Amino acid sequence: MGRNLLPRAFRELLGMSDLIKNSGLHWTIVRFTAPKDTPPTGELRVGFYGTDRIGFAVSRADIAAFVAIASLIRWVERYSCSWV
Repeated sequence: MGRNLLPRAFRELLGMSDLIKNSGLHWTIVRFTAPKDTPPTGELRVGFYGTDRIGFAVSRADIAAFVAIASLIRWVERYSCSWV
């Protein structure tokens, strides 16, 4: 839908994503367009805008849960150590 209604914004969004994906750095892109004040669903819809069907509406609670989990996973990957 975005590529047809807002082609310039869509190209810009893809360009920003490409810069990050090709930077050689480990990043997680969290992007949402229609946060809702609804109960959490517990469902994750992940992918890349323009290539995957990810939808628009998402609860703020689901956004918060995803960001917390992604941050925790990133922290564990970075600071994991062996316990003796």
